Parts: sequence; C-alpha cells; structure tokens
Amino acid sequence: MTDEELKKLAELIFTKLVAHWKELEIQQNQFVVSDEFGNSKTVTEIEYLGFELDKLQRIEKQYVDEEEFEKASIIQNKIKRLLNKIKKL
Repeated sequence: MTDEELKKLAELIFTKLVAHWKELEIQQNQFVVSDEFGNSKTVTEIEYLGFELDKLQRIEKQYVDEEEFEKASIIQNKIKRLLNKIKKL
C-alpha cells in the first residue's frame, strides 16, 4: 500500500469515526466541543448550537470580507436554519 493510499484510508476512517461520534452525541443529547488546543468538554444542545452559530457567523463574515458573496449566501441560509432550530428548543 502506498503512502497516498494509506493517507486516503486514514482520512476515510477518521471521517467515519467523526460522523459516528456526532450521531451518538445527537442520540444522547450530549455534545463534545474541542478548542484549538485539543481541550474537550461536554455541553448541552443549546450551548453546542450556540458554538455552531458563532462559527458560521465568523465564516460568513470572512466570505463577505473576501467578496465571495455566493458562499456567504450559503452560510447565511445555514445560519437561518440553525436559528430556527434554536428557537424551537
């Protein structure tokens, strides 16, 4: 197996593990967030959604600053869906 094939396999396994982890979090209504230093903590669903909202707003601002308005529009739609989800809680 070449290094490139090994790298692709590792990425696939990692992606599947993350997806499985997120699925388990949703089932248990417990969410784990990590910062850039690798510190992790368990938060409630509303706290998790708040973190996601903050992240999306930063990404949207970056796209607007870079004048990538199509991408900013996509992110804005995601923000709207997330805000609706938060309102329902």
